[in-house]
Amino acid sequence: MYLLSKRKNKEAKKSFLTSKACNLIVMTIIFAFVIMIVPTFAATTLESAKGLLSKAAGAGGTLWAVWGLVQLGIAIKDHNGPGMQGAIWQIVGGAVIIAASALINNTDLSMGSGAAPTASATPYTITEDISRVL
Repeated sequence: MYLLSKRKNKEAKKSFLTSKACNLIVMTIIFAFVIMIVPTFAATTLESAKGLLSKAAGAGGTLWAVWGLVQLGIAIKDHNGPGMQGAIWQIVGGAVIIAASALINNTDLSMGSGAAPTASATPYTITEDISRVL
């Protein structure tokens, strides 16, 4: 009887490690850590804020994918098909987050010179405009 209850406790510990609740706890801790760190490195410009967001998303996506790899290893060891499927989707999700961070990093947020467009005193023709571009 004691061995049976001990085995159930061991299985319960394994299933918690691969459960969605454990994933939620880990990601909440990571999110809280990022939220506490962001004000410390307060961005003064839009570009530095973009860079910080990109780095945070890349780090989060990497952690998400690595946690998926850990789950995949546990699921393979336990021969758990649905666990493998969930882990693979988590790895794919991490890759999507990493791709989004790269997209954020490559986005141009400059607003030009900042000056409002004004009407020119002497109008120019389209050929002059094309010659300016070339």
